[in-house]
Amino acid sequence: MIKKWTDSSGGLHEGKIWGAKEGFKVIACVNCGFKHVVPIPTEEFLSNYYKEEYIKKRVNRKNYPNFYKKMEGDVPWLEVFYNEKYDLFEKYLDKNNRSIVDIGSGLGLFLSTGKKRGWQTKGVEPSKESCVYSKGLGLDVSNIYLNEHNYRKIGKYDVVHMNEVLEHLPDPNKMMQVVKDLLNPNGLICIVSPNDFNPLQVAYVESSKSVEWWISPPEHINYFNHDSASALLEKHGFNIVEQTSTFPLEMFLLMGDKYVGNNILGTEIHLKRSNFELTLFEAGKDLLRRDLYRKFAKLGI
Repeated sequence: MIKKWTDSSGGLHEGKIWGAKEGFKVIACVNCGFKHVVPIPTEEFLSNYYKEEYIKKRVNRKNYPNFYKKMEGDVPWLEVFYNEKYDLFEKYLDKNNRSIVDIGSGLGLFLSTGKKRGWQTKGVEPSKESCVYSKGLGLDVSNIYLNEHNYRKIGKYDVVHMNEVLEHLPDPNKMMQVVKDLLNPNGLICIVSPNDFNPLQVAYVESSKSVEWWISPPEHINYFNHDSASALLEKHGFNIVEQTSTFPLEMFLLMGDKYVGNNILGTEIHLKRSNFELTLFEAGKDLLRRDLYRKFAKLGI
């Protein structure tokens, strides 16, 4: 059954309900072209939430004794993927076009990799704690919640990078217009978003009768897959030049490792995945991994 909702700015949303949690419903919105929650949290609420609460909540929820040390420990593994992205950017840009803005730059680790490669880097991060950490790495980071009212002071760049940002936004279409204005001619946009409601997740939920754990409002508002993310970009005039994926962690669930809600097992699963990828890299087989993950993307995984 198709139902209708109106957001705080008067926008109409309608679609079939795919799930619900904590007073929110997830719909496959025919007007937006992707799944999202209703009601949609306001930008005022989200701006305050990410400035004041997000990092604190993540640290408490995941029960990490030291969030920053954990992230620092992952740097050798993370840099495998960071360098893959910069390799792709440099494939499409000439040597004189090496400027990047990272929207939602977090701790700045991705920008640090770019800076080492000679890129001009800029970060935009709403979390106060993450911004302080980033500046401690010698990075140029603005502590703002980016929107259509304040983006002009950021400047223009050859690449706009958004890692796990789109799922948090009240209006991804509006952000795409901001991104277009931030880009230099022939610039690139790189987005990364969770692939929720994917076939492996659905298979596990249906076989185990478990809940859809990935529904997590008000943090995750939007739920993209490869097709809907591509459609969003193409709607705003972007051409898709590369599409890839990451290790599908749901494979562990289907093999019997029930890590959802189990932090200890979740850490073990993370180590298995990172060991797999680092071993391939150290064995000189990272191109094999890259090709494998591109094939995952073609399967919608």
